[in-house]
Amino acid sequence: MRKFLTKKWVEQYGLFWEARTRIFAWYVGLSAVLVGFSIPIFTRLAVIQVDRRVREDLLEEIEIFEQFLNEDTEGDMAIIFDRFLQNKIPADKTFLITTIDGQFYRSSPVSLPQTISYDSPLILRLAQTTEIIQGKNLIKDAEVGDIIYKAKPVEIEGEVRGVLIVANIPEGERREVLAAIYIVIEVLLAAFILAVIFAWGIAGRVLKPVRTLINTANTISETELNKRIPIKGQGEMAELAKTFNNMMNRLETAFQSQRQFLNDASHELRTPITIISGHLELLQYSDPEEIAETMPIVLDELERMGRFVEDLLLLAKAERRDFLILKPVDLNELTQEMYCKMQVLGKREWQLDRQGKGIVTIDRQRIIQAMMNLAQNAVQYTNNTDTIAIGSAIDNQDIRLWIRDTGIGVPPQDQKSIFRRFTRSSNSKNSNQGAGLGLSIVSAIAQTHNGRIELYSRLGEGSTFTIVLPRK
Repeated sequence: MRKFLTKKWVEQYGLFWEARTRIFAWYVGLSAVLVGFSIPIFTRLAVIQVDRRVREDLLEEIEIFEQFLNEDTEGDMAIIFDRFLQNKIPADKTFLITTIDGQFYRSSPVSLPQTISYDSPLILRLAQTTEIIQGKNLIKDAEVGDIIYKAKPVEIEGEVRGVLIVANIPEGERREVLAAIYIVIEVLLAAFILAVIFAWGIAGRVLKPVRTLINTANTISETELNKRIPIKGQGEMAELAKTFNNMMNRLETAFQSQRQFLNDASHELRTPITIISGHLELLQYSDPEEIAETMPIVLDELERMGRFVEDLLLLAKAERRDFLILKPVDLNELTQEMYCKMQVLGKREWQLDRQGKGIVTIDRQRIIQAMMNLAQNAVQYTNNTDTIAIGSAIDNQDIRLWIRDTGIGVPPQDQKSIFRRFTRSSNSKNSNQGAGLGLSIVSAIAQTHNGRIELYSRLGEGSTFTIVLPRK
């Protein structure tokens, strides 16, 4: 208990807010209710079963007497009853009572309870019956308890001359059954107490991963995100631990990406700021001719910083829901338009591979932006004699737009990393070309369309960048 419930937790939420205590309380409560209802129901069913068996025994006595009547040829009621009582020994607490012409004759055993004695109102009434009585007949006696009885009138020459009354006092059998039930109840209560003790321990064991999750979460900080919960077995708790670990993996990746982003962004901004500040410091000692030479450098660096900030803002907006404005677009016309625009990016052998035909629902401006980035990237890694081609295609499932070039290609080790922010290919001709955000923007635009970007490249032969978007 102390191990599972911390003092701070109990003070803050109270004992009955703790999951283990609530589960345990529900278990004990439901078990107590079930046991509480089952004991009286079971007792009642047992008593009913005893009474049913007693009635069946009484009917059997009546049937035996009827068989005896069929075999006896004498017409004297006294002789018939004498022979039957002599040959029949009744079971314990069973009474065979005979009447002749409305009067008590004999019984077996001789001693009878007061309620069914020879002069009792019940026996005098049953002595006058002319129809068989075999229903659920019962009379209560303050001394001996309930008495169950049945009666069989005997006709001789069409006239009722006598009655056989069979009675039983089931109180003794009921007590035996109840004694057995009491033993069962004692065993059941002992088992219930043991079950309660084990339930408390099992509840703590089942919820141990939750406690571990809480402790792990409390030890996590932005500088220490490597804590994980050990996964044991299968089931909901194992799935909970797995989900938590996956969440932590994503958070750790996000924090690492954020730290890397801040480091890279500060590094990218530091260089132009240093250049601008250095030249501005020298301007106060410069003549007009030197100022005229310095200003283009400063303005170029400011322009580069502006493009860098705009790219960062674009990547930040890609996380927003309103980043895309989806509208129906004719893919054939869009491909032709982009082909015309790209030719001003540089002197290359520009080609139009293929034009997909059909109406697609996309963000036209974002797709043009992504394709222009890919084309600009192709220009940077090709020469004047190389070919750059644009194409598009459409089928039942996907929309494909690609930029193909015959440039230097992308090394295999860089083909995944170049889509990350501030990452350039290792075979870049100029390390100062851009901030390494162009392909990141292309990937972000594709992903916000629920699509992806594919790359096929071989060194010395060129590359093909393909934006794949879902048709629906």
